[in-house]
Amino acid sequence: MRKRKHSEEQENAERWLLTYSDLITLLLAFFIMMYVFSKRDAQKYDEVAGHLRTIFAGGSGLAGKGSVTSAGPLEVLSKGASSGDMKKQLESEILDLNSEAQEGKNISILSDERGIVIRVLDKAFFEEGKADLRERAQKALDKIVPIIRSGDNHIRIEGHTDNVPIRNPEYRSNWELSVRRATEVVRYLVENRALSPDRVSATGYAEYRPLVPNNCPKNRAKNRRIEIIVVKGIDKQN
Repeated sequence: MRKRKHSEEQENAERWLLTYSDLITLLLAFFIMMYVFSKRDAQKYDEVAGHLRTIFAGGSGLAGKGSVTSAGPLEVLSKGASSGDMKKQLESEILDLNSEAQEGKNISILSDERGIVIRVLDKAFFEEGKADLRERAQKALDKIVPIIRSGDNHIRIEGHTDNVPIRNPEYRSNWELSVRRATEVVRYLVENRALSPDRVSATGYAEYRPLVPNNCPKNRAKNRRIEIIVVKGIDKQN
């Protein structure tokens, strides 16, 4: 009986070693991560360090699976630039473009689950029912491309129309018009701005992904658009 009791006491006394070894392993991983971030990007180091300080202080800086809950400033582009920095640069250029446009604000920028989205109303880029890029559309793309080219992220061009059936001998449906417009933007980016073809794709959705109901001329104008999307990560799917 004494021998068994002695064995149990020895086992209980050694359990703290398991906890201690786990703690040492976690600390080692923590310092390795901090070292890597500090070498790659000092700003990212400060941001991640801030989130980690929040965690150790009892906050909730990180979400499940180790992801950062604030996707904006910590979404890292492939060459080290943050999506926050890219978005700020784009906002500055787009502000200038809108101020130069006689029709008012036709280009906007936002972030959603897809990535950074540059939304362009169709009248800023195309004549009604046509897919040839206007000269001012080319000038706008000339200003945008150097910024979105700074990473390796995939660039997806989406074409959208309203629900009014097209009456044009060149296009039999809004599907064809939306795809052609997206393709024209892609062609310009690749042929005139030297964007790598394997980084860009074109998609047409016709009237089937409206921003607002197609129940009045004002809403239909909002739905006729081109969206240039800097996709999160470098995944080319969806």
